[in-house]
Order: sequence, then structure tokens, then C-alpha cells
Amino acid sequence: MVVWRLHKKFYTVGIVLISGEKLKKLRLMRNLTQKELAIKSGLTDAAIRNYELGNRSPSKDQLQKIAEALECDISALINHDPNSIFEIMHIIFDYEKDIKFRPLVGEGETTSLLSNDTDFNNFLIEWDEMRKKHYNGEISDEEFEDWKLSFPKKSRYLK
Repeated sequence: MVVWRLHKKFYTVGIVLISGEKLKKLRLMRNLTQKELAIKSGLTDAAIRNYELGNRSPSKDQLQKIAEALECDISALINHDPNSIFEIMHIIFDYEKDIKFRPLVGEGETTSLLSNDTDFNNFLIEWDEMRKKHYNGEISDEEFEDWKLSFPKKSRYLK
């Protein structure tokens, strides 16, 4: 059982499973072989292969080493598998005070979620800019995916 600390709240999430698909995608985006990633992260190529195949999951320390080698946040490598939209809603409730979320509902307007948290707002601004660049063909599918998987490491706001 693993307990993650997020914004001064503790969540028990059971066994944290690395996403072999995300690991492989990021490794290939970085033009690394399994052996090269193993060397950069101080692990064996057999371990990397097993993580990608879903045969094993790394410890938190090993996961951190892999994330550093791939220049991404640990969360980019973890399976996020909410059971329903209601689970996502409850995550929003859990962070309502920390991220200062509040609903914005107006007559005839799109319903929105507001935040008074500077980092979260900067994330939304940057995400919107990147989506527009992707939609307009200024960046490729791979570049957009790389930005998302590398966030916040490649964020211009959160450095």
C-alpha cells in the first residue's frame, strides 16, 4: 500500500501501477532505448522492459529516477483510472479549498470551474494556448502529447 502526499492531504491509493504504455511512449519520445533509459535511471534494462510490459511496477524511488531520466513528473507515468466522472468530481471537492475552486454558473453561459490559485490558472492558460497551437497546426500531435506528458517540467510558468 502506498500513501501519496498531495497538497497536505494524504491519499491511500493502494499499489501504484506505472503505465507501461506511457513509459514506453515517453522513452521513445526521448529517443532512448530501454538500455539507455536503464543507464540514465540507474536501473537494469530488464526492469525497464518489465515495467513497460506491465509485469512489474517500480518502487517510488525507482519511479522518481525514471521520471528524472525522462524529464517528466512522476504523475505522467502513473495509471490514472477513475471509475467514473463522479470520482473526478470528488477529487475537485477534495481540492476545493487548496486550489480555491468554485463553480461559475450563469444564465445562457457555459458552466465553468474557477480557481484563485495562480499555478492552476497558469496551467489552464498554458494548456489552452497549447491546444490552440495544436488545433491550428503550429505543433504536431507528438509535440502536444510531449508537452502534456512532460508537464510541469516543460511549463513556461512552473519552473
